[in-house]
Formats: sequence, C-alpha cells, structure tokens
Amino acid sequence: MKIFLLGFMGTGKTYWGRLWAAQQNLRFFDLDTEIEKHTGLTIPQIFERHGETFFRELERERLHSFDKEDDFILSAGGGTPCFYNNMQWMNENGLTIYLDTPLAVLKERLLKEKMHRPLIKPLDEQAIEDFIKNSIQKRKEYYNQAHIILPTESISDITFDEIKKKYV
Repeated sequence: MKIFLLGFMGTGKTYWGRLWAAQQNLRFFDLDTEIEKHTGLTIPQIFERHGETFFRELERERLHSFDKEDDFILSAGGGTPCFYNNMQWMNENGLTIYLDTPLAVLKERLLKEKMHRPLIKPLDEQAIEDFIKNSIQKRKEYYNQAHIILPTESISDITFDEIKKKYV
C-alpha cells in the first residue's frame, strides 16, 4: 500500500499522515523531510541558495525514489502534484488523497508558521490570503485529480479504515 497525501501547505498532511500510518501500521514519510535529509539543507536554505526550480527537481527525484518502497504514507509538499507530472506519477503508483481545507483555516495556520515557509515568509496578512487563494486556484486542477478528495473539516474523528470504507 502506497498512500500519497496532497494539499496546500498547512492542511495537516503531516499530522494526519502520522496518525493514519500508526493506525494502519505503515511507515510515514514527509517529502520535505526526506529532501532535507538527502541534501543536508533545510527547505528554506534550498530556496534561498538554489531557487524554486532546483527545489522542484529535488522534490521530483525524492518522490520517485519511493517507487522502490511499499507500505507507507507520504506527505507530499503542497506544490508537488503541480510539477513534472508528479500527480500522474503518484496516481499511477499509489492511492492519492487530497486534504481539502478552507481558506480561513489555512490563513490562520500559515500566519503562525510563516517564518518557516519560504514562499510566504516576506508576505503580510492580506498578501498571505491572496497568495493562498491564487495558489489554490492554480493547483486545484492537480489536487482534484486525486483518487479521494477529503474535506478536512469532516475528518477530525474518523479513522483511516473509515475513510477507506467511505471513499475507496
């Protein structure tokens, strides 16, 4: 079983991924953490030193390295599905779940985390809201290709087994 969690930054992919992996006795991976381990650099350092294009190439490389793995849940980066046919690759290689989170929730979470998020670090509150709206609008066509589209406001007390029964 290969499960890829998708969604905008701040949707809770890592939180839910860890929880569901424990429930299913699966390994959990966070793609950004895997990139950091592989390079010895933090995601902000990669962006600052090498730019987004270099980061996206690393992201694709690390994502595709999971073709040799099995029995895991992987939290993909928010932009992962939108580059290098990654969405198609994930759909062909596992179960994809898009965690669809309301704008207001994302804004609240990201305002608290902005210093750790290179794409929004320099933005003020209104600019963050605009960035979220515009980014989700562009990414929605990729996110909506997921096998399961799961509204996050409905998953607070649901187990992964219940998700599989309801959606798969």
